[in-house]
Amino acid sequence: MNYGKASSKFPIGLPFTLGTANNLSKSANFNELKAGLGDFLELLITLKIHSADRANADETYDFYIVSADARNEWDIVHFPQIAATGAKTYVAAVRGATIPYQVTTAAPGVSSVESATLKTDTAGAGNGAKTLAAGIVRHGVVGNKLGYYLVVGGTTPGPVVFSIDVLIK
Repeated sequence: MNYGKASSKFPIGLPFTLGTANNLSKSANFNELKAGLGDFLELLITLKIHSADRANADETYDFYIVSADARNEWDIVHFPQIAATGAKTYVAAVRGATIPYQVTTAAPGVSSVESATLKTDTAGAGNGAKTLAAGIVRHGVVGNKLGYYLVVGGTTPGPVVFSIDVLIK
């Protein structure tokens, strides 16, 4: 496999913004997906939370980074759940050309080899989008599209201000 190919939407070695929102207030799922991801060795994905509303103390914000092909989506990162106010930054590294495996946020990270086939036809079930446990990174199974889901929960979720940046190596 030849690494280092990318499209104009996904430049190699230059960071780009996958998603951003100022004062996003959604009570349901939000998704943005971009096509054109080429071969890569590693994706460095940074989630920066500038602020998150917790007025009722039960609001939660789950950020899933998903990959996709022409028909299906699956998670490659589920950042730790945001359940507190204040700024915070998380960085996840996703390896490209490797056998499929997951790594936890334990220190040191615990890895487990996944099946070479993922059931991705239904979001929220099997290995579809929004199924990876919080704090998990999935390596080796990446399609030609990259996107994210923001799943908001709680009584009256308020605004969240965030950015998601990606560096392709």
